[in-house]
Amino acid sequence: MTHRFRKTALVAVGVLSAFSAVQAAAQDVPLEEIVITARQREEKLVDVPATVQAFTASEIKNAGIERPQDFIAMTPGVAQVQTAEAGDMQVVIRGINTGRDAETNFALVIDGVLQTNPNALNQELANVSQIEVLKGPQGALYGRNAVAGAMIISTRKPTDKLELDLGGGYGQFKSYKANLFVSGPITDETKGSFGVYTRSTDGEWTNSLLKCDDCVDFFKETGVTGRVITNVGDGGTVDIKAKYSKINAGAINFNASLALAEAAAYLKSLGVPNAADYYEDPNKHTFVYINNVKPQNEQKNINLSVKGEFDVAVGKLTAIAAFNDQKNYFLTDGTSAAFYLYSLTSSCQKSNDAKPANPLPSPFGPYQPSGGFVQTFFPPYGPSLCDGYQYQQRDQKDSSLELRVSSPGDQALRWTAGTYFADISRRVVVSQGSDSGQGFLAQPLVLTGGPNPTDLLYDDDFKSKVYAAFGQLAYDVQPGLEVAAALRYDSEDRAVSNNVPKIKPQTIGFNGSNGANTFINPAYTVNPSLTSIPGRSKTFSQLQPKLSVNWKQSDELAWFASYGYGFRSGGFNSTGSKATVELNYAALCLGASRFVAPYVPVCPGGGRSVSNVNDDYKKEVSKAFEAGFKAKFLEGALSLDGAVYQTKIDDMQFFNFFAGPFGLLRVVTNAEEAESKGFELDSRYRVNDMFTVFAGYGYSDTKINKYLGRPYTSGNAIPYAPKYTGNAGIDFKAPLQGEWTVNARLDASFVGETWFSTVQENLVPNLFTYFGFGQGNFSKQKRDPYQLMNARIGISNGTFGVTAWGHNIADKKYLQEIIPAPEFGGSFIHDSPGRSFGVDFNYSFR
Repeated sequence: MTHRFRKTALVAVGVLSAFSAVQAAAQDVPLEEIVITARQREEKLVDVPATVQAFTASEIKNAGIERPQDFIAMTPGVAQVQTAEAGDMQVVIRGINTGRDAETNFALVIDGVLQTNPNALNQELANVSQIEVLKGPQGALYGRNAVAGAMIISTRKPTDKLELDLGGGYGQFKSYKANLFVSGPITDETKGSFGVYTRSTDGEWTNSLLKCDDCVDFFKETGVTGRVITNVGDGGTVDIKAKYSKINAGAINFNASLALAEAAAYLKSLGVPNAADYYEDPNKHTFVYINNVKPQNEQKNINLSVKGEFDVAVGKLTAIAAFNDQKNYFLTDGTSAAFYLYSLTSSCQKSNDAKPANPLPSPFGPYQPSGGFVQTFFPPYGPSLCDGYQYQQRDQKDSSLELRVSSPGDQALRWTAGTYFADISRRVVVSQGSDSGQGFLAQPLVLTGGPNPTDLLYDDDFKSKVYAAFGQLAYDVQPGLEVAAALRYDSEDRAVSNNVPKIKPQTIGFNGSNGANTFINPAYTVNPSLTSIPGRSKTFSQLQPKLSVNWKQSDELAWFASYGYGFRSGGFNSTGSKATVELNYAALCLGASRFVAPYVPVCPGGGRSVSNVNDDYKKEVSKAFEAGFKAKFLEGALSLDGAVYQTKIDDMQFFNFFAGPFGLLRVVTNAEEAESKGFELDSRYRVNDMFTVFAGYGYSDTKINKYLGRPYTSGNAIPYAPKYTGNAGIDFKAPLQGEWTVNARLDASFVGETWFSTVQENLVPNLFTYFGFGQGNFSKQKRDPYQLMNARIGISNGTFGVTAWGHNIADKKYLQEIIPAPEFGGSFIHDSPGRSFGVDFNYSFR
C-alpha cells in the first residue's frame, strides 16, 4: 500500500512541477471538444453516462500512438500483455482479463464494424483518426464478450480533395517503418483512399546458441488498405473497406523460473552451488536464449466490409456486412525435455553428448552421459534436440451482418434498435513432436517418415452461429437530465469436431505419458474403444440489460451512474484436455509435504492440486455498478473526470498452462465467483497554447471468492489484473521561425504488482514431487511494479516534419509476463524491451 501511494505522490509532484513551471504564462486555453460514438451515434463526451478515454487525431500524432500498447499505457484502469505470438494480446480492463484461448473481454469496433476475432486488436494502427476506450460492461449495445468494455477505432475517411501523407522511420536494432496514405475524389459522388505500411525490426535479444541477433524477437508486418465512400440517393452513403496484412515474427521467447522452495533449501544445506536458483525471484532473472529451434510465426489477414447509412422516415438505417479471414501459426522449441520425452531417441542422445551451449544456465544441467539413470536436468526451450518442438495453429473465418435503425439525435426521446448475426469458423491445433535435426514441416500432423514426427495432437474445428437483437432508449426527463435503458439478447450456437486420428505417437522411442499405452490424443488413451473422438455442441445465451442516468448539473459539471450486465460466451477446450489432466495430475496431493519421501499414488480425502478441468467451459457473466463525474474548470482549460465501480463476475474464465511428460496443454477453466472494485481519476490541463499537462490513475481491488478447480486459491487476486495503473506527462508546442514549430512530449506510465495465476501465496505439489523434490512455493511468482518513460521531440512546418523519439528512456528492467505452471514446479517468464531510440520523418501534401 505504501509503495502504491509513493508512486501516486511521485506523479502528483511531477504534475505540480509542470504546473508551476508554466503558471506564469497561463492563459486558460480551452481543451479540445471531443465527440464520440460510444452509443452508436455521435455525442459529446460529457453527454455519455460512462467512463470513456478518448484519443483524438492530434493526440494520436503527438503521443506517437502506433500500436495498441501505446494507447493502453495511457488509459487508467487498463493494462495489456503481448508475448506468445503476433495475435496474442491479453487486455485487462478494471480487473477483468481477456483469458488466453477464450473469447476476448471487450468489444472491438473498427469504423462501426464489430470484430469477432480475439486476435484482431494487435495490429498496426495505420491512418487512425480516433480511439475510444469504454470501461465497464457494454453488452447491452455490443453484445457477447463485452464484459469489461469496448474499444472503438475510427480510421481516416477519404477526402474531397487530393491528400498525400508519406512517413518513415529508423531506430535501433535495425528497426524501420514506412507508410503511405493517398486520399481524394474519384467522381463527383465518390471518394477513395489507399494506404500501405510496413514495419520491421531484428529485435533486441540474441540467441547465444545460434549466434544470431535477428532470430528471437524479430518482427515484420506489411499491410495494404483501401476504402471507397460513395453518396447514394438522398442523404445515403455506402462505405466499402478492404485490408490485407501479413506478419512474420518470432514466438514463445520465454525462459523458465523454478519455484521448488523445499528442494532449494535442502540443496543449499548440502552446499550445492546455485541452490537458490531452484527457488528464484523471476523479477531478478537473467534471460538467456539458447533454443536450437528458430521460432517462426506467420499470420495473414483479409478484412472486407460494407457499411451503408440511409436516411429513412424515422431516422437513420445502418446496414453492415463484414468478412474476415485470418491464418495464423507458430512453430518453436519444446518445453518438456526435463521429463525425458525423447531420452530414448538417438537424436536426443547424440545432441546431449555433444553438450551444446555448455554450461546450461543455472539450475539446469550439468550434462550427463546419455543412457544412464541420472541424466541432464534439461531446461525448456533448450539447446539440445531433447525437448522436441511445438506447433500451434489458430485460423478463423467469420462473416457478420448487422441492421439497426436509430432516431434523430436532436429529440428528447432517442432510440436505437437492431439485429446481428455472425457465422464463425475456427481451427485450433496444439501439437508436440520430436526434433531430429532435419528441419520441420509446419503442419498439424507429421507421420513417422517425416523430419519432425508428431507425438501429441489436439486438432479441433469450432463452429459458431451468433444471433442477437438489441435496443436502447434515452430520454431527457428535463434539460440536462437523461435516463437511458438498453437491452440485448445474444444466443450463440457452438459446435466442435475433432480431426485427430487414432494412432500412436509417431516418434520411435517416444517416452511420454503411459508409455506403450499412449495414443496421440489422450481421449483415446482413457477410452481405447473409441475409433474417433465424438463432436460436441452447446448453446450459450444471455439477456444483457443496462440502466444509466446522466445529470448535467451545469455546462462544467456532469454526474452519471449505470448498472449493467456483460456476457462472455462459453466454449470448448481442445478435445482430450480433461483426459490429459486426469492421466498426469490425479495423484498430485495437497497437504503434508512429500519432500524426500516415497511417492503416494492416491490423495487422502481427494485433496488434489487441480481438478474440474474439462473439455468445455461455462459462459461468464459480469454485473457492474459505476458512478462518476466529468468536470471542467478555468473556462474549460482544466478537466477532471472520476469514477468508482464494483463488478461481480460469475464463472470467470481463466487461462491455464500445463507442461509435463505429455508435452504441453492450454485450457480455459471457470472460477465460480469473483469480484473487482476500484476507482479512477483522469485530468488534463491546457495551460496555454504551448503547454498541456495530464495525469491519470486507476486502482483495482480484485478477489477470487470461489474456485472449485483450485479451492485453496479463494481470496487470491484475479490474474493479470494490476493493483494499479497510471500515467502522467506534458505536451509542449511552440512556434519557431516562419511556419516551423517545435513539438515535445514526455509520457510516464506505471503499473502495479501483478499476479498471473490463481495460484499465488500457495504451496502446490508438482510433477517433480514424484521424485521427492517437495512442493512448489509460488509466493515469488508475481511481477513487481514498474514505471516507464517515453519522450519525443520534433519540428514541423505542416508539410515536412522530423521527430526523434525514445522508448523506455530510463532503461527500466521489468517482466512482460509470468505464466505459472504450478504442476510443472515453476513459471515461464517473458522479458520486456529495454531502452531504444529512433527518428521518424513525414511529408504531407494538402
